[in-house]
Amino acid sequence: MKKLLTLFAVLAFCTPVFAADKYASVDLDKVLKGYKKTAVINKSIQEKEAAIRVFIVDAQKSVVGATTDSERKKLEDKYAKELKSKMDALQKEKVSALQSLEKDVKKAIDAEGKKGVYALILTSNNALYGTTDITNDIIKTLNEGK
Repeated sequence: MKKLLTLFAVLAFCTPVFAADKYASVDLDKVLKGYKKTAVINKSIQEKEAAIRVFIVDAQKSVVGATTDSERKKLEDKYAKELKSKMDALQKEKVSALQSLEKDVKKAIDAEGKKGVYALILTSNNALYGTTDITNDIIKTLNEGK
């Protein structure tokens, strides 16, 4: 009987600890769509992609306007190198921008987790039931620059 009472006492003290755990979920797609910095980055990348398309059209016109085969070949080589350089720079910028967004979002989620005393924060596609959706809180934190 004494062991049974001890077991009940231990369970009584442990139950509030488990009941206090709160779980949250975040819709990352919605966070990225709602984050102002994402739109700024997307606009910048689209402008650079448009500039590359203009470069390609101008290069094609220049190559077509070449009078000799050797001149055409030189222009093709020159423009191919320039295009590769521009494409590599754009790719590096995209990777850097994505890493920056990822860092910002993770920082905001960490801050919200500490503020809300969440035991676990999952992405919304991994949470089936029983979580608090903190997506809007994350977007608000990101856009306020905290």
